[in-house]
Amino acid sequence: MSTAIDVRALSSHVRIELDDSLSNAEQAAITAHWADLAYDGDGEPDRVLRAGVRRDSDPANGDLTVSANSPEALAQRITSQVTLEAIGGLRGEALMLHAAAVTLDDGRVIGFVGPSGRGKTTAAREFGRAFGYVTDETLAIRPGGSVIPYRKPLSIGTKAGVKATEPASGLDLKGLPDAELELAALVLLDRRPEVAEPFVESVPIIDALPELVAQSSFLSALDRPLGTLIDTIRSTGGVRRIVYSEASTIPGIVDDLLGSVDESAPMVMDVADLSQRGCDCDGRVLPEVATPDAGDRPGAYWRGTFADARIVDDSLVVLAAGRLTVLVGVGPALWLAADGLTEDELKTAAQRDLPAPPADVDVDRVISQALRSLEDASLLIRS
Repeated sequence: MSTAIDVRALSSHVRIELDDSLSNAEQAAITAHWADLAYDGDGEPDRVLRAGVRRDSDPANGDLTVSANSPEALAQRITSQVTLEAIGGLRGEALMLHAAAVTLDDGRVIGFVGPSGRGKTTAAREFGRAFGYVTDETLAIRPGGSVIPYRKPLSIGTKAGVKATEPASGLDLKGLPDAELELAALVLLDRRPEVAEPFVESVPIIDALPELVAQSSFLSALDRPLGTLIDTIRSTGGVRRIVYSEASTIPGIVDDLLGSVDESAPMVMDVADLSQRGCDCDGRVLPEVATPDAGDRPGAYWRGTFADARIVDDSLVVLAAGRLTVLVGVGPALWLAADGLTEDELKTAAQRDLPAPPADVDVDRVISQALRSLEDASLLIRS
């Protein structure tokens, strides 16, 4: 006999159908994992997952089959697949970070960002005993800062190697407050065994952006991905990093995590709209070089396809193909000027924009090397 479980995964309604390859007790155990996300609405689900032990074929109707060699492993596969469906359902609508999160009673949310193995689930368990458990996997933030909770089952490591799946309520983690959830702090996790006492430090935006982009999902699907991420960082007062050795020690410094970050706000300029060329909008005059016709010019350089770009102080950050590149030195001037200019024209443009170099610097060689690097990274293309 099969069992159907309807769950609310972020904004998606997902139905999990457990087949009779699982015993009644095994079906009941997996059903209990999702007690905190039970869907109580009407209508058909956005996605149906058919799950069983040692099944390896997709149903003809297009529903997704999830299979594994044991009920314990299957529970893990189900959790992972539901999370993927949840993330996909918010594509282009929310900033989604690979993070754990908890909330205070007033709805302020602290997000702990980090790759797998950095201690997010452990942090969620430790904080979740004192603060409301929001998620241990995916932190979804809508424009404006509101947070969508995803109280998914937690995956707990075991000596046998297969993680145990436990609902938040089964681990005595606190529920959510009645208040609206709003992001209050973004914290990078940095676990170091040699650290005796945990401490919090500020992280400049230019240093935090690569880490946050690497731990995001569908960032490029947002209308202004880097702008959205930077606005989110600024709304929380900047990015913090917590350095610790044992997760049990960090709930005691929540005030430090929520405190203001001692960082002067960087100058940020949107350069995705390149019609700003030639203005003094970033504090320095961009090169005023006549842009040729858009027709083919052998050897001319053009900017490659990119999702968003921002000047942050003296650096230029470009998001292209889901990867963030930070350009410094001559790189920003070359990328901004690449409107169909030849190498010689780009050299002229860059030298007009940049301060005079030291006498012992071979400017032509430096610019040529920079152009090769930009081309290798597909940030510039050549006709």
